[in-house]
Amino acid sequence: MPIKICPICQQRYTVGFDCTDVIHNCGEQVGVSNTIKQEDVVVIGNWEDFSGTGSEAPQDVMRQGMTNELWGTRPGIEGEKKEALTRRGVRASTHRQRGKLTYIDLKNDKRN
Repeated sequence: MPIKICPICQQRYTVGFDCTDVIHNCGEQVGVSNTIKQEDVVVIGNWEDFSGTGSEAPQDVMRQGMTNELWGTRPGIEGEKKEALTRRGVRASTHRQRGKLTYIDLKNDKRN
C-alpha cells in the first residue's frame, strides 16, 4: 500500500494499489489548525450532509448578513460595517462551519 500525503493538511494516508481517487477527511486530523480542519459553507436554508442536519427559517435566511456592530454609532451612520468573521475570513452570519473533506484524484496526480 503506497503512502500518500494530503495536499491540504499534510497528513499521511495509505491507499490500495488499484485506487484511483480518495476522499480524505482533514477534519479528523490531530495537530492541525482549525482553519485547515474546517470549511465555510453558505447557509441558504435547511441542510443535511455528513456533518449533520440543521434548519434555518426563511425569514432568518433573508435577513442574514444584516448584522452590523457599528449600528447607531457615527461610523455606522457614515456607512462603515463591522461583523463577526470566521477563522477563514468570511462573515459568520451567512456561513456555517463543517469538517473539511478533500477529494484527491490519484490517477492524474503529478506530484507522486
